[in-house]
Amino acid sequence: MKRNNPDTHEVLWDAVKKGLLLTAVLIFVYIIVYVLAFEQLNHWGMLLSRRFGLAGIAVFSFFVDTIILPTSVDVLFPFVMSWSPIPLLAVMGFCSALGGFFGYWIARSFNRWGYIQRSVDSYRERGEKLVDRYGPLAVAFAGLTPIPFSTVCWIAGLLKVHAGWTLLACTSRLPRMVLYYLLFRGGIRLFS
Repeated sequence: MKRNNPDTHEVLWDAVKKGLLLTAVLIFVYIIVYVLAFEQLNHWGMLLSRRFGLAGIAVFSFFVDTIILPTSVDVLFPFVMSWSPIPLLAVMGFCSALGGFFGYWIARSFNRWGYIQRSVDSYRERGEKLVDRYGPLAVAFAGLTPIPFSTVCWIAGLLKVHAGWTLLACTSRLPRMVLYYLLFRGGIRLFS
């Protein structure tokens, strides 16, 4: 890893600012959707729980964080707020972490494929600076914030960051799910 590169401090600070802004926007949007569409959310939440249950949540969380997609596991929160939080958050966090680590292995194992290279292009320069400087800590940071987790995991795979440390860093998704759930739950209580 490189040291004393001022560009990585700028990249990290920029990521923190954008992450906080995105978090605030997501919370605001979730609250607005909840206030305006309470009945519809209850309907969709019941439909999701009856039809797919925790297995559907597990598959969705795994694939969203394995493959670089323009969505996040956070989109599930409005639909599952009535579910028991411990199994829900355990499944979401574990499957998200496993998905991120699986994405890491995809990028590490098939790094010559054009698809892999194209998938990380939009975030590659900034992500490489972050991962090059902080290694698996960059994965942990992305796991806790709205920084694109799957993309950072793929970049860590491309740069061949230590697998064991990356797996440990992916577990940052567990506390993230709890934190975001509590933020969403607090926002709902604040505005209801």
